[in-house]
Amino acid sequence: MKTLLFVIAVLLCRFSIGQGVVEIPFKSLDKDYVKLVNSIKEIEKSESKQIISLDENDFEKFDDLDTRYLMFFKLSIHYAALKEYDKCFEILKKGQSEGFFFLFNYDGNYPSYLEELKKFDGYQALVDQNESLKKEKETTAKAEYMIQLPEDYNENIKYPLMLNMHGGGGCIPDLQYLYNSPKLKNDFIVAYFQGNDMLGSYHRAFSRNWIEQVTTGYNQIISKCSVDTTKIILAGPSAGGVRSIHLAYKNEIPARGLLLNFPVIPGSIKDTTYLEFKERDLKVVQLCGENDWAIQQQKEFAYWLDRYKIKNRFVVFPEIGHDFPENFQHHLETSIEFLLKED
Repeated sequence: MKTLLFVIAVLLCRFSIGQGVVEIPFKSLDKDYVKLVNSIKEIEKSESKQIISLDENDFEKFDDLDTRYLMFFKLSIHYAALKEYDKCFEILKKGQSEGFFFLFNYDGNYPSYLEELKKFDGYQALVDQNESLKKEKETTAKAEYMIQLPEDYNENIKYPLMLNMHGGGGCIPDLQYLYNSPKLKNDFIVAYFQGNDMLGSYHRAFSRNWIEQVTTGYNQIISKCSVDTTKIILAGPSAGGVRSIHLAYKNEIPARGLLLNFPVIPGSIKDTTYLEFKERDLKVVQLCGENDWAIQQQKEFAYWLDRYKIKNRFVVFPEIGHDFPENFQHHLETSIEFLLKED
């Protein structure tokens, strides 16, 4: 009887630990999502004042939820940039009617168009509805991860793992759009993580216990997938970069390499950290913008990696700030090769 109770207690304990993170089924990125992101990027680069015109038929053709949210949120920003605040207001209301809520920071006045929306009679109703939808979702929200297996996955083969975490605010579809390459699709197991703090329907942040959430997810992944644990890359932009560094220097996950896009560098790194990196033969890639607000910390990080003779690559793009370069997919592939190359 005591043995049975002990087994039940262990199972309950294991179940409760895993409650901080859940696996969601794999879903390929919707083609319309990619087209919409690309078209909006082209318009943002254009010097001409171009409006995206969508009638009811255009709205209805986007049946994927990720794509529909992106459409509502991106179009609201687009209309506001053109000072078409009435269209911005209407697109947000239409999104809310479908159950979406948006990333609004009322104290910080983000997005900046909130100041203009306050002039509309229905502004407070918009805010109240947004908060109501947000609170409803927060009651059940958990950190989540999704596994992408190689197209010809064979459980008898051990595959490298890339573990991706979004920045201060993000989601899995954004990570899928960005970290996309033939090498990852064919030769890697890729795990995408998103936090449990709901900033918007598809804007998430990681909570304070993110290390437990990510490491729990990692342990679940290696228990069910054929992972080569000697070839693990931790990756992410901005705050996803700082999390990658934290997991590496605390050795929470046995990383072989770090792929950091415009990372925020933690101030807690010490001499012993670099010595541990060197002892574990960790490799680091930083892909940064010269106009990034964090560039000085990134340069200092690269300096100390060099000083301790830790293999690293530091690429600075002069034309960008806290963002991805135009040809990121190329640098993604070359970075992967560098991080896993046997010296």
